[in-house]
Amino acid sequence: KLNVENCYFSPRLSNERKRIADLVKNNEEILLMFSGVAPYPLVIAKNSNPKTIYAVEINPKAHKYAVENIKLNKLENKIKLFKGDVRKIIPKLNKKFNRIAMPLPKGGENYLDLALKKIKNKGIIHFYDFLHENQFDEAVEKIDLACKKAKKKYKIIRLVKCGQFGPGIFRICVDFKVL
Repeated sequence: KLNVENCYFSPRLSNERKRIADLVKNNEEILLMFSGVAPYPLVIAKNSNPKTIYAVEINPKAHKYAVENIKLNKLENKIKLFKGDVRKIIPKLNKKFNRIAMPLPKGGENYLDLALKKIKNKGIIHFYDFLHENQFDEAVEKIDLACKKAKKKYKIIRLVKCGQFGPGIFRICVDFKVL
């Protein structure tokens, strides 16, 4: 039913979505930036016990599928979906989050400032990037730069290879705690 020409969805990221869900603690409030058809919110809601998941997607077709997905899985009470630009929607959310996931394949560093404004003290951010295996430190440099600009201290928890994009090029996730 999903038209992959209109919406991005990768079944190869199922292990990564489950990894994030397994990290979620009871009653966490979670923000999912760039949520697409809502695979991350669904897996998190089904495999952990968050208080609420807020998910933002700009693509109207992906958002439509996300709404359908949430209804089919009867998770309307756990997942709140928002259609629009994260830069316009997230500042209007009058709350901070325990955990923020940013599964944008490329360019996520342009939104780290927004995530850093909305993360609670000691909250976790999952930052994604595509990099060559000998350039993984560039992802940490992007985080370092954003945290310095925001005057936030942080601690890298782990760097995970989530999948291979091409020869030597990987999708990675850097999990870091804002102190």
